[in-house]
Amino acid sequence: MPANSVTVLIPTFNRAHLLVESLDSVLAQTRRPDQIIVINDGSTDDTLERLEPYRGDIEILNKDNAGKSAALNKALSVAKGDLIWVFDDDDIAEPDALEILLGLLAENPDADFAYGRHDRFEVRPDGRVKWKDTGYWRKSPPDDFLFETLLDMFAHQPGMLVRKSLYIKAGAFDESLVRSQDYDMLLRLARHGRPAPTERILFHQRQHDLPRGTAAKVVEAAERNAVWQRYDRQIFEASYLSLPLGKYLPADCSLTEPGMTRRALIRRGIVMGRKNLWKEAGADFSRAARISERPLTCGETADLRDMFTMKYGCDECLMDADVQALFFDIKHASPVGAQMARAAARAMVWRGRLALQKGKPLLAFRLASLVGRLMAPSKNVSREVQSSFASR
Repeated sequence: MPANSVTVLIPTFNRAHLLVESLDSVLAQTRRPDQIIVINDGSTDDTLERLEPYRGDIEILNKDNAGKSAALNKALSVAKGDLIWVFDDDDIAEPDALEILLGLLAENPDADFAYGRHDRFEVRPDGRVKWKDTGYWRKSPPDDFLFETLLDMFAHQPGMLVRKSLYIKAGAFDESLVRSQDYDMLLRLARHGRPAPTERILFHQRQHDLPRGTAAKVVEAAERNAVWQRYDRQIFEASYLSLPLGKYLPADCSLTEPGMTRRALIRRGIVMGRKNLWKEAGADFSRAARISERPLTCGETADLRDMFTMKYGCDECLMDADVQALFFDIKHASPVGAQMARAAARAMVWRGRLALQKGKPLLAFRLASLVGRLMAPSKNVSREVQSSFASR
């Protein structure tokens, strides 16, 4: 294959009616891919019949059902392209998506992958299409992409073009993950590679209630978020132990620089809190509150404002007595700890406003009470008293 050749990998399982729309959008690219592999992960519907007209344009890799990770691992072993575009069997690519991604890599020769935005759509029962914006998105500088991705996933595989050499360096997809396998891989790509971003919409992400997972481990729509959270926690429990603390800093910073250890601890605590790993978060915040007497920097304060913008579980964790007690403990640990608690409280204000917008006045009131207590001058108030209102 020529230099900068592109292989598209499309894993699929029992989504024949959606797969053909996705495949048509890939075949309609202004810069046609050099190789397209559809991995049929043991489908029992009419996937193979629907793919018959495409046999001159694609390769079909059949395998027993074992999930998306196993399908991609098998396909990566036979992919011939220098660049890999993993595309989902239910999304739609913009016609110039691949051309844009290739252009980004050409303009940024030191980049290991390129990525762009998406929007979202759903097809209603009456056939009408409802469009939504990207949702969670970060304008991330390349040097801080890993930290931004640790906060939450915003770059998605159908909007990414990755050098195959980076996939090899990152290692295989984790086949034990039924959900969040894309997130796990993105974190490893971000750890080992440098991105080239664009604000352009590159694909349209379909929203639907069809089952996810495998034939043996089906994830229904009603349990999707709970399963997603569970696997995210599994990934981040492991990363807390395996990812070096310095990796939470921008790529151009080092733990050897003055104040950087504290900032890294704050950042890791924020990440763990957003994944509802509050024991780990509390340990990092407690250490950060005591490691130095220097006031918080503007960067540290800005980081703490991102504490409670996570996608799920935020209101529940803020009403948890142990989580509240954690912030009061930090507040009374040191003057710096009091600063940290106030910065976190300011981040809670947004959650209170959001609660009002969603018609939850009681939650808004309780959040306002929590903010007021954290913002008040520090006193020697016991852990039990400080958190008692949560159980009222």
